[in-house]
Amino acid sequence: MKRLKIVLVAAPILVLQACASTPPVPPSAAVVTLSDKACTKDPVLKDAITLTPTDKKSQYEVSTLVDATKPCLTASNASSHYVVYAIPQNGDNDVITVGGVQEPLRTFAPSVSLLDADGKVARAFTDDRFAVLGNTLGVQFRPTAQDRYILVYSNPALVGKSVSTVETRINTASGYTAPTRYSYGYSYQTERGIEGKHDRVYSHEGYVSVIVQAMTGQIGAAASH
Repeated sequence: MKRLKIVLVAAPILVLQACASTPPVPPSAAVVTLSDKACTKDPVLKDAITLTPTDKKSQYEVSTLVDATKPCLTASNASSHYVVYAIPQNGDNDVITVGGVQEPLRTFAPSVSLLDADGKVARAFTDDRFAVLGNTLGVQFRPTAQDRYILVYSNPALVGKSVSTVETRINTASGYTAPTRYSYGYSYQTERGIEGKHDRVYSHEGYVSVIVQAMTGQIGAAASH
């Protein structure tokens, strides 16, 4: 009987261990100050992320996490994290959308410039050019022949500011109707839109999204006429 008691006590402990689960990771908070590290005046181009897909595509999307591991720039007595992308060959056949992704608590505060082959600024987009495009605060443009790189860096004038938006979210509910003498049972699903206010803070860190869409043919190929 003693052995039986030991087994009965141990079994519930094993069940509790099996049911244990890892709590979900909380959403990332905005980073409004940069830690002290060496920043450069000019971006480094050798590590530019290519926007040319490895296989033939008419649309290609790249998502990049800009965090403390990314390099920083110093301009106008302010520091910014940055990332550089290489525009596909024949980029004038493409439409590119680039900006900071709206995460649950933060949005990467984007500033975007186009660089030539030597890394010099060919074009820069002013703040009034940015708009909410899907889930991204960004700009959309068509590269010219001289545009070779996209420089995306955190905008110090925007970082730390909070923005409130009214967003519609879809709540989905499922149910089941039991069978009766007149009908079979069936499952069903309902969706209901709920509007609510959402607050986010512009951040030095976060995700940058780039979408490349070929006007005709494939990305990297010359436009067909």
